[in-house]
Amino acid sequence: MVLVLSPFLLLLSPLMGLYCLARSARRVAWRLFLRGPGSVPVRDPDVARLKRLRTCAAIGVSLADVVAFGSVRDIGESLSDRWSALLTTPWLLVVSAPVVFMAFVWCAPSSRRRTMWAALRGSLRQLGLFVSTLLLIVVLVVCWSVADPSRLGGSAGTWLSLAFLAGVMWSVFLFLFASAAVARTGFGAAAVHPAAPPVLATFLVWTFAATAKLPSGPTPIAYALFIGGPATVTAIAWWEIHRLRTRFGVRLRGG
Repeated sequence: MVLVLSPFLLLLSPLMGLYCLARSARRVAWRLFLRGPGSVPVRDPDVARLKRLRTCAAIGVSLADVVAFGSVRDIGESLSDRWSALLTTPWLLVVSAPVVFMAFVWCAPSSRRRTMWAALRGSLRQLGLFVSTLLLIVVLVVCWSVADPSRLGGSAGTWLSLAFLAGVMWSVFLFLFASAAVARTGFGAAAVHPAAPPVLATFLVWTFAATAKLPSGPTPIAYALFIGGPATVTAIAWWEIHRLRTRFGVRLRGG
């Protein structure tokens, strides 16, 4: 029985190891970027429900467009675009978030600015932590190449290589989960001002639209999908800002 199961155990061992590394990295990333003060925007169930519906509708429409007018190559390009967006969003936030934050601070009354500056320090801390997740990968790879465990030979070199490989994989998982968390919170933008997340979302969606290509299909349908995606995100974002003002008393110039 052991002889029969041993090939399966050898196959599952690396997968279980990757799963454990990914789970550990996810826990650390969530603790650093999602559970800090101000990381979660003001909770509005109606807005959250509409965002979920919009996300599901966007996925459904994209799949229907690929099935009706696309090809296997289009599916691969669509998945590649999703990964590119995940990895690009944090760096666009690095550029755009400080501008949006400064605009909110500048428009706020003097009585609110001290609190907003304090929250801004928390956002800058998250920015530094995010950059550190990328630097960690670079440091581990450089250390691996300098140490060159293959020179040791034998089991010692093998175990040291496996240790470096596990460290690099864990840091890659940490960077990916951190990217997803940062894209969700905008470096804790809600702590600076509750309206900052929808404003950043509007900026990001139009930035990606400006660099994207037309979807598959006839020209009218392609342009409808091309404009409809960022337009619906913008409409929901500004409805969210309206709800913040009418239901929660959040003013754009007062926080």
